[in-house]
Amino acid sequence: MSFIAFALIFLSVFLHVAWNMISKSTKPSMAFYALMSATAAVIWFPFFLVSDIHLTELPLKFHVLLFASIIGEVLYVLGLARAYRWSDISLVYPVVRALPVLMIAAVTIIFGLGKAPGKIALSGMVLITAGCFLMPLKKFSDFSPKRYFSSVIGFILLGAIGTTLYTIFDSSALKIVREAAGRISIPDTLGYLFLIEFGLTVGELLVVAGNRMERALFKKMFCRTLYPVMAGVCSSTAYALVLLAMGYVTNVSYIQAFRQMSLPIGFFAGMLILKEKGTVPKALGMLMILAGLLCVSLG
Repeated sequence: MSFIAFALIFLSVFLHVAWNMISKSTKPSMAFYALMSATAAVIWFPFFLVSDIHLTELPLKFHVLLFASIIGEVLYVLGLARAYRWSDISLVYPVVRALPVLMIAAVTIIFGLGKAPGKIALSGMVLITAGCFLMPLKKFSDFSPKRYFSSVIGFILLGAIGTTLYTIFDSSALKIVREAAGRISIPDTLGYLFLIEFGLTVGELLVVAGNRMERALFKKMFCRTLYPVMAGVCSSTAYALVLLAMGYVTNVSYIQAFRQMSLPIGFFAGMLILKEKGTVPKALGMLMILAGLLCVSLG
């Protein structure tokens, strides 16, 4: 993993924690995320206009990947909104960030999408995942398979599946864009992000339109609060950095693993800002995540 990719991911994790904190503190909903995504689409639209992305000239495979990525994004925010509404960020954030690490590694290995991670890197990914599953526990004796079978965990799993899908599909779609242009172009990358955010906005609005409570929340927030705008700026900028980093790695699973640097940051933010209690399992889990990140780096 190159230094450029590491630096981009390092900056993105702070923005990612910021928008999740904003989201959690405002009782997240699909209406909130629709306004957030619409803000992001407006931000990146000028880059699409000046990019070399010509949709009619790109192969059918690109359009399929783009559509699949948008579906993954919708699943992610739907799961995240429901999970945040019913549970603490100290539970939702670690687990929804942990599962895709192994999911993406497994998919990339099975389908040969990039250079396979080495044994040390894979060991690090396992450490990251194990650490994230420890963090929600108040005490070690609380650990039980039954603890992870609930509606909240179901929505967390939905969010993790969505993350896995959009990360893999975005990597493949961007590769097609870069091959067509013959280079790594910032306007092309950010123009692609506009397509994602625009499609995500449409998908979220369809969910909002089909739910009376979501429609009421949308009317309540539209042009009346800056929180979705703030979250949209942080979220889209964070993912723009991730998309740029994809051009500097040999396997997209490394990207997903290093994005877990946000876990310790989210851990401390939860305690300092949201006044959540620290526990021994949480502290140990955070150390395991850091150790796992080091293994991924060495691997």
